[in-house]
Amino acid sequence: MAAGYRVAQAETRLQPSVLWAQRKDSVFVTVDVKDAADVQIQLEDASLDFFAKSGEEGSAYAFHLDLFAPIRREESKFSTKRCPVFFLRKGVSETWPRLQKEGKFPWVKIDWNRWADSDEEDEKGGFDTAELQGMDFSGVSQEEVEGSDDRDSILADLDEDIAVFTDEEVQ
Repeated sequence: MAAGYRVAQAETRLQPSVLWAQRKDSVFVTVDVKDAADVQIQLEDASLDFFAKSGEEGSAYAFHLDLFAPIRREESKFSTKRCPVFFLRKGVSETWPRLQKEGKFPWVKIDWNRWADSDEEDEKGGFDTAELQGMDFSGVSQEEVEGSDDRDSILADLDEDIAVFTDEEVQ
């Protein structure tokens, strides 16, 4: 573990929400820390240590995650543009039942905007290795990180006031 991460552990830390999605050969991990600053990452073949301060509040966030299976660290990438995003190349192309090695963490949730079932991957062709070679996460926008959210337009009418009458008022 990096010396900087051990020093950062001494201060009070909050647990960030982590979203994950997978493909046959890779995993996307998004850490919900807006405008992350003082980012410290220790990525190993089977674990991820993360520390950052929120640029908005200055609060410290950290977590340690033992990954479900080993990854190819040399082929993995990350960006800390708006929210930290990791692209982790799996050691073996297989479906993981969860991100972490053991147990269930309430702060780890599925990123349905990035998720692809193996059936969908076969139809779409999955990720092309050549496509990933030119991948530069430094320009990832917030909209790309969060994905499009058409749910807001669908649910907009739920915020509108509606008239409710009792039986007595109707008569």
